[in-house]
Amino acid sequence: MNHVLAIARVTYREAVRNRVLYSLLFFVVVLLLVSGVLDSMTTGQNGRVVLDLGLAGVQLFGALIAMFLGVSAMSREVARKTLYVVLAKPVGRTGFLLGKFLGLLATLGVLLAAMGGCLLLVAAVFGAAPSGQALLALAMMWLELGLIGAVALLFAVFTGPFLSGMFTLGVFCIGHLTPGLKALGRESGDAFIVALTQGVYYLFPNLDVFDFKTEALYRLPVSASGVGLALVYGVAYTGALLALAALLFKRRDFR
Repeated sequence: MNHVLAIARVTYREAVRNRVLYSLLFFVVVLLLVSGVLDSMTTGQNGRVVLDLGLAGVQLFGALIAMFLGVSAMSREVARKTLYVVLAKPVGRTGFLLGKFLGLLATLGVLLAAMGGCLLLVAAVFGAAPSGQALLALAMMWLELGLIGAVALLFAVFTGPFLSGMFTLGVFCIGHLTPGLKALGRESGDAFIVALTQGVYYLFPNLDVFDFKTEALYRLPVSASGVGLALVYGVAYTGALLALAALLFKRRDFR
């Protein structure tokens, strides 16, 4: 376990020093400022525009960061050939992969806290006081981003950086469309389309279970069962992705 935590610490330190992350954070700040200007131009919103656009922006840029970190965490090790040195030590490929994921998860948590803090501060300036629903929405985003990071690690185990990034982006987009695709297939009445859309629905992650932006925006009551479902679903799906990634990682020949 000490080896896993050591790899996680190194992964975290390398990630926070990456300049690409600060470029994305800069765009988040710009988005928050622009949303503040739009909010001030709209009467009666009291920071709602800032919160709406801000949560969407944090989710989008957070997903891009998760993809980038997940892909680069593996590809950088292979390109530098440092992977061979690490695997020669009594770490094991599963422990190495788990350490990478924990470091990725810690980095995403810190970055999400920074982006979320800026969002809540700007929203408060324009009249939207921080709420428990907003904090919950950000916490659920962390679960979603962790799952996206696990997807990126899975693809990075057996493909190159470009394909890994494209595949992960595709999973992210489909993951937010699966409920609509399932409903669309059901309305079509065609047996093949129904089977196809249901297959996509159950194969790809349903990222909408982590979406609590509406509750945060309108301060709606939060269902305990919905939160519990998101927690169980996120942990189970992420665990399955890591298990599959570890299996493929063990079978890959790096010679």
